[in-house]
Amino acid sequence: MTRKKKSPPKPTLLRRILMLGLKLSIVGMVILVAYLIYLDATLTERFSSNRYQAPALIYGRSLTLEPQAVINKATVVAELRRLNYRAVNTIKDSGQYRSTEYGVEFYRRPFDFATGPQMAKRVQVNFAGNRVQSIMSLPDGRSLNRIQLEPPYLGRLSGGNSEDRLLVGLERVPSLLIETLLLIEDRDFYHHSGVSVTSIARAALANLSAMRTVQGGSTLTQQLVKNLYLTRERSLWRKANEALMAIVLDYRFSKNEILETYLNEVYFGQDRGSAIHGVGLASRLYFGKQVEELDAADIALLVGIIKGPSYYDPRRYPERAQERRDLILQLMFAQNLMSKAQYVASVSQPVLPAGTGRLVTENLPHYMELVKFELGRLNLPANWQQEGLRVFTYFDPVIQNAAEAAIITELPRVSDDEKLQGAIVVANHQAAGVTAVVGDKNPRQVGFNRAVAAMRPVGSLIKPLIYADAFQSLPDFELGSLVYDEPLQLEQANQPVWIPQNFDKKFEGKMLAYDALAQSRNVPAVRLGIEVGIERLTELLQMSGVDSPIPSVPAITLGAVPLSPMAITEIYTMLAQQGSHRALQSIRAVTNHEGLMVYERQFSKPQRVFSEAAGFLVNFGLRGVINEGTGSKLADAFGVNKLAGKSGTTNDYRDSWFVAYDNQHVVTVWLGRDDNQPVQLTGSSGALRVVQQVLEQMPIAPLQLNSPLVVEAAGFHPQLGVRIPVDCNNARLLPARQKKLPEDLGCSGNIEEKPWWQRLF
Repeated sequence: MTRKKKSPPKPTLLRRILMLGLKLSIVGMVILVAYLIYLDATLTERFSSNRYQAPALIYGRSLTLEPQAVINKATVVAELRRLNYRAVNTIKDSGQYRSTEYGVEFYRRPFDFATGPQMAKRVQVNFAGNRVQSIMSLPDGRSLNRIQLEPPYLGRLSGGNSEDRLLVGLERVPSLLIETLLLIEDRDFYHHSGVSVTSIARAALANLSAMRTVQGGSTLTQQLVKNLYLTRERSLWRKANEALMAIVLDYRFSKNEILETYLNEVYFGQDRGSAIHGVGLASRLYFGKQVEELDAADIALLVGIIKGPSYYDPRRYPERAQERRDLILQLMFAQNLMSKAQYVASVSQPVLPAGTGRLVTENLPHYMELVKFELGRLNLPANWQQEGLRVFTYFDPVIQNAAEAAIITELPRVSDDEKLQGAIVVANHQAAGVTAVVGDKNPRQVGFNRAVAAMRPVGSLIKPLIYADAFQSLPDFELGSLVYDEPLQLEQANQPVWIPQNFDKKFEGKMLAYDALAQSRNVPAVRLGIEVGIERLTELLQMSGVDSPIPSVPAITLGAVPLSPMAITEIYTMLAQQGSHRALQSIRAVTNHEGLMVYERQFSKPQRVFSEAAGFLVNFGLRGVINEGTGSKLADAFGVNKLAGKSGTTNDYRDSWFVAYDNQHVVTVWLGRDDNQPVQLTGSSGALRVVQQVLEQMPIAPLQLNSPLVVEAAGFHPQLGVRIPVDCNNARLLPARQKKLPEDLGCSGNIEEKPWWQRLF
């Protein structure tokens, strides 16, 4: 009889569960390892090359003070206030200033200029009237040749996101800020591996002790992962994913790299619809300071805001923000991060300094549009948003404010036409840089920018080009030559006969070229333009920067060519430079956020549109326009020989133009209607009044005409337009090219034969 084999005992339920758990654990471990490998590959790549997008931050010009510079104390103080310098009785730190008996003393902040970083510097600037008398370094009393203030921040340009940040290296961040941040947010940052159980426990105890949330349990690395790569969703999966990603980052990157990235990424609130990220820009937003200048109270507030940028917004909830700041100051004092004296001084400070809380107080749509256009034409690195850009422009806030105020106040005064529009462009002709742009009667209006896009006939503004080329190409033509203001008919193929008229419908007959230019007589300009040649006039416009179509018709001699105010400004910049053309630009230099040069404007040799002698003669004539011609109201306001300029009026009073320039700036104003209907304004009754308002708010640098060696003072017969000796009582004294006169030339303009006894000697 055979025995039955015993069947193995069935595994118990517990054992089956354990086995299943083991298998699932192995599968889970495999999946986790695979996921970690995936995270390691993707996250490392993204963090290495594309941590965040940094915008292009736009800055204006740096106000540079030099001995003998034309500027007064009030203008410098206004600039300091604009830059959020604080008035104090005793200067102790950067970002402070005080008025003195002879000028102003200030402590210039450190700043990374386009030319390189400059340290903080304390100086005394003394004035004599409207000029800088001396600049002295303090406290050593050493004389300085110049001092440069940091440029004003204008705004941002980006490639699509709405995040603002100014990237700063960890070496620029105050150690107190780093220590306070780690104290509040992650005490074990340098000791954990991305996730800290002890931090979670410590935060729970601290919050329980304070009966409120004063610390968070997430590490800085976890917060960074959440800000960079995850959504705000509250779920276990997101939290687990956050922890795994933090571990990967901590393994692959150094603590300092993670901390620097956090300091540039952490969110601090909104400014005009833009999200402010990073301590670099937050320092500017809330305190008007560079990050290096932050004091203990500033640091406590910034660290406090991190917990809830909206809830602790010091601009909206100052009491709430102060309570949070003071709590952090207590913790800083308790951890010996500050002395008792520092603590007492810090808690007594206001939450925000007066005048801060905005990066940009006013938007500048028309100037920023120009910058954006030019930036798009530069050969920038394809990945520039990874390092950000700092764009340094020629923008001058003083001149921009003057232009905006002028167009707002003067348009209702010159006309009650509600559809009257205007545009202003101001350029520094010495630097060929655009300093101010207004493209609408409402300077804040976003949309059609008339300063660069309104193509309007320019009228008499074209006449200086005709005269300049005549001085150059016609051997005997001078300011004292005769021109003919007499009726003229021009035959045109397949066109009606053209009969040009003067503005007053009258004819003066024979007159000197200087008078014809100063009085803006039309018919003499047409005659001269025909003699110079229509094709030559077209060539001159192109050499002066015009790249739009130019009609090749006789009427071009009276400005029948549509140009923008920007194009006109470039032409008159060339005239102000006595015939030397350089294209106008708004951008001077571009660096990345670390200060490395990306683009620097290089000036090639200017293009000579006409000779220096011709340029001098036409400038003399345009100075006459202001001294005694159609722009004489400006001479009444500012004095003779300080400005040159030209008026322009088109048919049926549809366009009112005026351009004026001193030794540094060209101011162009256009007034008209978008529907091209008459506005009943001449250049002198409309645009000139706006120009005058702009100039009244700017320091005038009197025009200095540089006479070439080939030009001399000459006498001209006032009726005949021929050279006569300069000592004749009837001589009109005007500059002219050097010319040897006949020895017996008399004051009548004829050779006067001497009596025989005079000829003996």
